[in-house]
Order: sequence, then C-alpha cells, then structure tokens
Amino acid sequence: MWIVAGAAFVVASACAMAVDLWYAARVDRELRVRVSSQMAPTVEALRSAVERRVALLEGLWSFAEAEDSRIRLEAQFPVFASGLLTGTSGVRTVQFVESGRIVRTWPTQGNAAALGYDLSRDPRPAIREGYERSMAFTTPIVTGPIELVQGGSGLIVRKRLTQRPGFPDLAAIVLDIPTLMADAGISPERSDLLLEVRDRSGIWFGGDSAGSVQRPVEAPVEVVDGDWRLLAAPEGGWEAALARETQPVRLGLLAFVLAVTLAGVLVGQRQARLSRTIADRESQLDIALRAGRMGRWEIDVVAETMRFDAVGATIMGRDQAELSGPLEGLLPLLHPEDAAVVARVFIEVLSSGRNDYTLEHRISLPDGSARWVFVTGDVERDAAGVAQRVRGIITDASDRRAIESRARQLERVETIGTMAGGVAHDFNNLLMAIAGCAELAREALRSAPTDDPVRRAAEPDLDELLRITGRAHGLTRQLLAFSRGTSAEPRSIDLRQTVQELEPVLRRLLGRALRLRVEVAEGVPRVWIEPSQLTQVLLNLVVNARDAIAGSGSITIRLYVVDVAAEAAARLPEGRWVVLEVEDTGSGMPDEVRRRIFEPYFSTKPTGAGTGLGLAVVQGVVRGAGGHALVESELGRGTRFRILLPPHDQSSRVRALSDASAPVTRGRAEPGS
Repeated sequence: MWIVAGAAFVVASACAMAVDLWYAARVDRELRVRVSSQMAPTVEALRSAVERRVALLEGLWSFAEAEDSRIRLEAQFPVFASGLLTGTSGVRTVQFVESGRIVRTWPTQGNAAALGYDLSRDPRPAIREGYERSMAFTTPIVTGPIELVQGGSGLIVRKRLTQRPGFPDLAAIVLDIPTLMADAGISPERSDLLLEVRDRSGIWFGGDSAGSVQRPVEAPVEVVDGDWRLLAAPEGGWEAALARETQPVRLGLLAFVLAVTLAGVLVGQRQARLSRTIADRESQLDIALRAGRMGRWEIDVVAETMRFDAVGATIMGRDQAELSGPLEGLLPLLHPEDAAVVARVFIEVLSSGRNDYTLEHRISLPDGSARWVFVTGDVERDAAGVAQRVRGIITDASDRRAIESRARQLERVETIGTMAGGVAHDFNNLLMAIAGCAELAREALRSAPTDDPVRRAAEPDLDELLRITGRAHGLTRQLLAFSRGTSAEPRSIDLRQTVQELEPVLRRLLGRALRLRVEVAEGVPRVWIEPSQLTQVLLNLVVNARDAIAGSGSITIRLYVVDVAAEAAARLPEGRWVVLEVEDTGSGMPDEVRRRIFEPYFSTKPTGAGTGLGLAVVQGVVRGAGGHALVESELGRGTRFRILLPPHDQSSRVRALSDASAPVTRGRAEPGS
C-alpha cells in the first residue's frame, strides 16, 4: 500500500510539476505580450515628445538660414527665440555655435556662463564626438544624455547650418530629460509597469532606477539620428507577477495531489479565476484605449445595429445610448458631403471579400461644426465568406488635419511674401521715375518768373506729387522688408502722428458698417520702436477687432499716458507708460480662448481664414520694444487690447527689466504664455 501510495504520490507530483512548468511558461509569454502592448503608447508618447521639441530646432535652423546678415540674425534672435519657446516646456535653451564655441544662447538668464564655451575642448568624449558628428552631417544629431552645467540631465540636438563666412556653424537646443520623461508618462511612481530608458550604447537616463528592470521587454524608440530602448517589466518584477498569476493553479495542483475528490471543486474555482483574469485583461485594454483616446465601435451586419463605447461616443460628440441602436441612425451623424463616400466604401468592403476597413472622413457634431475622424475596422465572416459583423477603432484626426492645414498656410504666406517683394521692387522703380520727372519739372518751373501763372498753378501740385511719391516709397520699403525678412531698425516715434496718418487707411479697412473713433490725449511722449512694426501691430489689432464684430458696431483707438504706482505695478516697473488701446464692441471671448490668444498658430477663425500668427507677432514686437501686451474680454461685452510701451527716455531701462520679467496679468488682462 505504501509503495502504491508512494508511487501515486510520485506520479501525481510529477504531473503537477509538469503542469506547473507548462502553465508558468504560458503565463510568462502572456505577461510579456501584455507588457509589450501596455508600453506601446509610452513608446509613441516618448517619440512624439522628442519630435515636438526637435521641431523647434528646425524652426531655429530655418530662421538662421533665412537671414542674409549676421547683424540682423543677432538682432532678431532674442525676439524669435522668445516666440519659439512660448508655450513649450522641457527646452532649457536654444543656441548658435560658431567654430566650436557657443556664441548665442536664449534665454540668457541661467545660461550666460555657456557663452564662449569651447565644445571641441570639452573633457567629456560625448560632447566632443557629438559636436564633430554635427559638423559632419546635415541632419539633426543628438548628444547625450549628459549632466548639464545648469544642473540635471539633458540632451543636446544640433543641426549644421549652411557654411557662410561670419555666420554660426550650428543651431542647437538643449532638452531637459526629466521633463521629456514626465511628458511621456515615464516615472518611478508609475503603478502598472517598471520602465527604464537607455540610449544606443546602453546608458540609463530615465524611468525607474538603473537595473530595476530584469528580463525586460524591449521596444525601440526611434528619435532623430538614432534610437533609444524602452525596457519594461511588470510592477514588482517578473517573479512576483508570475507568482500572482500562477498561484491559483499551483493551489489547485496541490489540492489535486492531496485529494482527487476535490478536483471538480478546484476546476470550478480555476475557471472562475480564469474568467476574472479575462475580465482584468479586458479592463486593461479599455484603459489603454482611453489613454490613447481611441474608441471602439461594432456593427452587426446581420441585425443592422451599431454600438460605440464611451470614448467612441465622446469622439462622435454623442451620448453612448444614442450610438447603441439601429444602424440607420449612423447616417445623419456623418457630414453631408462625406456620407455618400462612407456608405459606398463600407458596402464595397463587405461585398469585395476584404477584411480591412480604413477611412478618414468628417462627422457632424450637435453644435453644427465638423470633426475629422480616422476609422479602422476588421470584418468578421462566416464559413461561406458572408460578413457578419465589423469591429474597429475610431480616433479624432482633427489635430493632425489642423497641423497639416497650418503648414499649407505657412507655404502660402511665404509665396505671398515673395510676390509682394517682386511687386514692390517694380513699383519702386516706377516711383523713382515719377519722382525724377517731377523734380525735373519743378526745377524747370523755378526758372520761370515768380508771377508766372503756370508756375503758381503747377508748383504746389508738383510739391504734393513729390510728397505722395515719398510716402509711397516708404510703403514699398515696408513691402521689401517683409519679403526679404530684413531686421528691425527702431527709432524714436511720435505715436500721435502714426495714429493720425493711419486713420484714413483704417477707416477704409473697416468700411461703412463699422464706426472708428480715435481719442488721442495731449502730451503723449515719443516711444522707441521700428515704424513698420508699429504699423503692423496697430493693423493687426484693428483687423482682429473688425473680425470680432458681426454686423454693425464701433472700434475705438485711444492713446494716452498712465502712471503705474509701485503698489499696483504687479511686476511692471514703476513709472510712466504710453498706452495704445484698441477696443471693440464685438462678441468677446471666453476665458479658455483669452488665455491662449497670443499662442502661435492658435486661431478661432474658420480654416483658411487666418494663420493664427497675427497676435503672436504683436506680442513679439511689443516685448522687443520693452513693453507688454494685455487683453481684457468678456462674452457679449467686446474686447480691449492695451499695448504698454515705455517713453523714449525710459526705453533702455524698461527693456532690461522686461527681459527678466515674466508676462503680466492685471485685472482680467492676461498676456499669452
């Protein structure tokens, strides 16, 4: 008996061990697949976080390549760099490098010590090799991770400029690694996964502590000129996760060895545990889809019904209950111009034998607006090949479409600038000919007697003609400056005279439906600013005010002086400010729009009606002049923009303070970030 019992025990134990090993291997594979799917959004988020910031380097590179003068490049660099970094986190500084030395950096605060630093003599091999590779290639080159002089760890991305005498060799940005990691959702506090980020040479620089991920699932993260590796493991490690997953089975096997009679009960418990595991996997899938803003949908072809999950219903702009019912209810939700195409493609997929459905189209939202969506799906067929149901994913494609539209708008702006330059050049030649003829005619008249009726009649007309051609010549200079990207040349300006000269142009711009009122105070001091930029600021503000008024209304331009007391200064320097104010009686703005009004490319106008750069340019010009741009607005009560500029005698002092000052908010006024 003991021999039989012992043999039975040995056989049962051997079977239990074999089953345990098999099940552990299976769970291990499933865990690795699950971890791989969980880390996929993080891989994309990290790659996207780097690419968004490297796009700033392309902007800096394009800016440097477009300038034809070192003087203009140096003069425009602070304004351009300040606008470039507006609203972007994780960028420590932007730089220009010449002959191995850092010659320009922004912001200067906290980075001034880097000026003049010789990269080619840096004791760290990574810095020297990164600099040499950047000079050898025309594509962006990543150096790092490295310890930054300012503290913390970072990456340096450089791109070689066209070799021109007297110009920098490289454009560079310094990225903060902790910010990149946080933007991608990689941190030691993450509860679902252990994550480490390593560079191409295997050096750790982000995530959980180095070496915390054992037996990792690896995924490449392709960035710029190389790749990183994202290493992942379950929270607590593989052994703990495997133990959690296999513990129920091991208990079942132990119970099987001890008492075969309880096998049925244990099988039932195991089945329940497996059901919970499946439910957990389904829940994790839902979490991953929600994190990626991807909604699930399903169409039963036989029953002609549809169903969307909560995320999909949100993307469609409807309640989930509204999207659970007869399939015919989907057609009114499609954009009228796209409904026929969607129906035709869907029917073609079902009837052609294909199993993949992919289409990008518009839907109609309850407020009457349209939204672009990207829809993918798989067709399930029976044994005869007849479609039974279609399941898939829907995502919001509006942001990507908007970015593509902005890129096309920028191309149009460049084309307009080139055309404006050509027209201005030809028109300037005609003006020179007209002015020359007028001068010759006036010189000829001066030889006539002073009481000659022809001289008395023609001489004032010729003087007026020369004055008008002079003003027209100034306009052509502005057009040429716009088309060639010439640098600003500030000088002392009388704002009263500028407003009065532009008043006729503004009235023609507004038309008869809108009233223009101009209120100019006495004793307004002069300011230090580039004249064409000041004209651009005023025109942009008036055009925005005009577009905000539906039907009739009024726009008021005020020019006055205000004294800012120390206790009310909010971070503005104490003293006098010249205020240029543009107020309209339009519809006003909600708070969420007002807070973003100065962001580059942000626009509430319909597609094709604006680039979203007007107010960003206004803020850049005003900051460059040592001033501040403030906006106050309420829905139904219109909008008021105030441009605060220092008087000419204070301009140098205020500009120095403005460089070290953050944007200012007073009352409801809130400049862009």
